[in-house]
Amino acid sequence: MIRLFAIFLFLNSFIAFAQGHVFTGVVSDDASKPLESANVIAKPLQEKASLKFAISDNKGRYKLELEKNVAYEIMVSYIGYIEEVFVLEAQSNILNYDFKLRSSGENLKEIVIKHEFKPIVVKKDTLVFDVNSFANGNERKMKEILEKLPGVEVDKKGIVTVQGKKVTKMLVEGKSFFGGGSKLAVENIPANALDKIEVIDHFNEVGFMKQVSDSDDLAMNVKLKEDKKKFIFGDVEVGAEVGAGDNGFYLAHAALFYYSPKTNVSFIGDANSIGKSTFTFDDLMRFGGGVSSFLSGRKSLSNLSSFSSDNTDVLKNKSQFGAFNFNHDFSSKLSVSGYGIFSKVLIASRIENNIEYLNNSSIAFENKDRNAKNTAVLGIGNIKLDYSPSNKEKWYYNGQYQSSTNDLKSVLNSTTNLGTSIFETINKADNISVKQYVEWHKSYNNSNTTTFVINQAYNKITPINNWFTNQPFLQGLIPLEKDDSYTLNQIKKTEANSIDMLFKHYWIINNANHLYTIAGNNHEYTAFQTSEKQILTDGSINDFSDKGFGNNIKYKLNDAYIGLEYKFRIGKWVNKPGLYLHRYNLNTIQSNNEHTVAKTLFQPQWNSDYEFNKSETLSLTYKMENRFPEVNQLVDKYTLESYNTVFKGNALLENEKYHTANLRYSKMNSYRGIVWNGMLNYSKKTKVTRNEVELDGINQFNTPVMTDNPETNIGFNGSVSKRIYRFNLKLNTRLSWFEYSQKLNDITTINKRDSQDLGLIFKTAYKKWPDISVGYTKGFSSFSGLTKSHFQTDAISSSFEITAFKFWTYKINYDYLKNTYSRNQSNFYDMIDTSIFYQKKNNPFGFQLSVNNLLDIKKKYSNRFSDYMISEQSTYILPRAIMFTVSYKL
Repeated sequence: MIRLFAIFLFLNSFIAFAQGHVFTGVVSDDASKPLESANVIAKPLQEKASLKFAISDNKGRYKLELEKNVAYEIMVSYIGYIEEVFVLEAQSNILNYDFKLRSSGENLKEIVIKHEFKPIVVKKDTLVFDVNSFANGNERKMKEILEKLPGVEVDKKGIVTVQGKKVTKMLVEGKSFFGGGSKLAVENIPANALDKIEVIDHFNEVGFMKQVSDSDDLAMNVKLKEDKKKFIFGDVEVGAEVGAGDNGFYLAHAALFYYSPKTNVSFIGDANSIGKSTFTFDDLMRFGGGVSSFLSGRKSLSNLSSFSSDNTDVLKNKSQFGAFNFNHDFSSKLSVSGYGIFSKVLIASRIENNIEYLNNSSIAFENKDRNAKNTAVLGIGNIKLDYSPSNKEKWYYNGQYQSSTNDLKSVLNSTTNLGTSIFETINKADNISVKQYVEWHKSYNNSNTTTFVINQAYNKITPINNWFTNQPFLQGLIPLEKDDSYTLNQIKKTEANSIDMLFKHYWIINNANHLYTIAGNNHEYTAFQTSEKQILTDGSINDFSDKGFGNNIKYKLNDAYIGLEYKFRIGKWVNKPGLYLHRYNLNTIQSNNEHTVAKTLFQPQWNSDYEFNKSETLSLTYKMENRFPEVNQLVDKYTLESYNTVFKGNALLENEKYHTANLRYSKMNSYRGIVWNGMLNYSKKTKVTRNEVELDGINQFNTPVMTDNPETNIGFNGSVSKRIYRFNLKLNTRLSWFEYSQKLNDITTINKRDSQDLGLIFKTAYKKWPDISVGYTKGFSSFSGLTKSHFQTDAISSSFEITAFKFWTYKINYDYLKNTYSRNQSNFYDMIDTSIFYQKKNNPFGFQLSVNNLLDIKKKYSNRFSDYMISEQSTYILPRAIMFTVSYKL
C-alpha cells in the first residue's frame, strides 16, 4: 500500500510541475520598507481556474503557485495603504513583480479585499478565512473544511491547532459552543453552513480586559451563512451492521442547530456500539470544570474518563449520548447560556498481562487475565448569566450540577509460580458535584481595571468495593481470618468543599508599563473516611478497624496570598516579573490527634515574550511553587488499594517545593512555506514526596515519605513543516528525561527514564488531488535503576481519500505498530478502516458503506515498565464491523 502511495505521489508531482509555475516578488512601502503580512491575491481572469493567494513574510516576500496559460489579476492589500493591482497575461514570461504601496493616510482597522473573493482578512490578532475560497463542495463536516485552511490542523481527537498553537475556545457566531470544546464543533457542524472562520489570538470574553489579561487563549469563531442565521439545520445519520457478522453493531447520530440573532439552540444525540465517542477528555474537563478561568490549580475530584475518547480497545462498547446547548439574549445587557449533557456507556473488556516483577533479591512472574464489565452514567447541567450594565462593566454567574455513577464488575485470573488465584471485584461509585462562581470586571478609565472572583465547589464521592476470591491474599499485610472463600468489603467516602476568592487590580501606567496588584484566599475542607471488613461464610464480620485499618480524617488547607506583577516593554521584548507572598495553614484531625503546619512562603515568577516579527516569537515562563499533600496522602492507617497493594499515608508530610520553566518558540515563513514550533519544559523538585515500596513477590506495601532528593523532569516537543510545491512534509519530535530517587525494599536507587519519538509525515496539499498522508514514527524508551530495560516502537500511519465521478468519496486508513524490547522479543498489529460515501450535490440523502477493523484483528499489543516491573499487555478489541449508513441533511 505504501509503495502504491509513493508511486501515486511521484506521478502527481511530475504532472503538477508540468502544469504550473511559481510567481514571486516583494511588497514594500514607497520608502522600500518591507511590509509583513500583506495580502497577495491572484484572481484568474478565465473560468475553471482557481484563485491563488499568499501572505508576505517579515521581509515582504511573497510566492504564488500559478497555473500555466492562465491570466491573473494580482492585487496587494495592506492596512493603511492603497491597494495595487498587476495584470499577468496568460502567455507572459514574467516570473517576478515587486509591489510598492503608497500610504492612504488613514488608520484602517483591517484589510478589505474589494472583489467577490476574500480568502483571508488580516487584523491585528485575527485571521478570517473565507470558506468558499478553500472548499470544493464535497465536505460534510466542519473538520473537513478546517483541514484545507493554510496553517490549520485537526487531529483524530478533534483538537484544532493553528500554526502550531492549540485552539482553546470554540465559538459559533460569537457564542461559546458547548463549553468551548473543539471536537463537538468540528465533528458535528455541517460544512455547508459555514461562511467564514475567524481565528482570534489572545482571546478574552471581556473585551475591555484584553489589554491587561495576558490571555494566551486562541479562539476560533464560526460565522454562519446568512440563510443559516435564522434557520434549523443539521443532519441525521443511522447505520446498521451488514454481512455475515452477528455482533449487532449499530449507529444513530443527530446534530441539529437553530440560530437566530437572539437565540441559538443546539442538540447532539448519539447511540452506537462501534466504540465511537462524541467528545474528548479535553472537552469533558470543560464540562466538568465549572471553575472561573481566573483561578488555577484547583483539582476536581470527579473521575469522568469513562465518558470520553473513542474506545475500540474493548470487546463490547455501547454508548448513549445527548447534549443540549442554548444561548439567549434577553436584552443588549443580559444574556443567558447553558448546556445539559447525558451520557451512558456500557463496556466489556479483556486484557492479558505477562508481568516480570523486579526485586532486589528475587524475581516473580505473574500472568493476569482480566475480564470486566463497566456501566457509567453521567448527567451535567450548567447555566451561565452574562450581564453588562455598561460597556465598561461585566458580571458573570455560572452554576453547575453534576451527577455520575460508575459500576464495575471484573474477574481476574492471576497465575504465579505459587499457584492460581481468582479475584472477582464489584465496584460501585456515586459522585455528586455542585460548582458555582461569580465574576465582576470593571474598567474605571483607560488606566484602571478591577477583577473580583468568588468560586465555590462541593464534591461528594462514595465508592463501595467488594472483593471475592478463592484463596487468601496479601498475607502479612491484611488481617484475614481463614475461611472456605474470602469476601472483603470496602467503603471510601470523600466530601470536599472549597471557597476561593481573588481580587486583582490592573494599573496601566503607560503603553510600556503596567502594574498589577493581587490579593486572594483559597480555602478547602475535606472529610475522608475508609473502612474495610471481611465477611465470613458463616455471616460473621471480621472488622479491620481494630487492626490498623479504617481512616477518618478531617482536612483543612487555607492559602492566603498577596502578589505584585510588573509588566514592561523594551522594544519588542515584553516582561512580567511577579512576586507572591503566601501564608499556608494546614490542619488535620485523625485518631484523636491534631496536626498543624503553618508556613509563610515567597513564590516568584517571570513571564517573558520576544516578538522578532509578526510571524516569529519566543516566550519564557518561570514559576516557583509549593504543593501541599492531599488528604489521602496524610491518612495514618492502612487502606486496601487492590488485590496486591496496601497503602498507608504519612500524617507528617509537608509541602513539596518545585521550579517550573517553559520555553516556546514559533515561526511561520509563508514565503518559504516553513512552520517551526518548539516547546521545552523543565521542572525540578527540591522537596519531594514519593512512595516507598516494599515488594514481596507480587504483593506491595506503599507509603509516602518526604525527602530532599531532587527530581528533574525535562521534556521537548517540536515540529517543522515544509510546503514543497503541492506537498507538505512535517517532522515531529518528542523527547523526555526524568531522574528521581526511589526506595524499594530499603534500598535507595537513582532511577532514570527517557524516551524519544521521531516522526515524519508526508501529505498532499492541493484540493484538486486526492488527500494522501503517510507517516512513520520511531520511538525509543529506556529505564535505568535496579535493572535496565529498553523498548522500541515502529509506527506507520497512512490515509487516502479521493472523490471520483463527482459524488463518490472513498477513504482508507492503515495503522501499523511494532513493539520491540530489550531481549529482542517483539509483537505487532496492523489495522485497516475503509469507507465509500455517495451523495449527489444538493441532495439531502447520503449513503455510506464502511468497514472498521477490516483485517479482523483480535488484539493490540503494548509494553510498559516501572520501577519494579516489566509488562507485556494484550488488549482484545472490537471485531470487524461492516456498516451501511444513511444520512439526511436538513
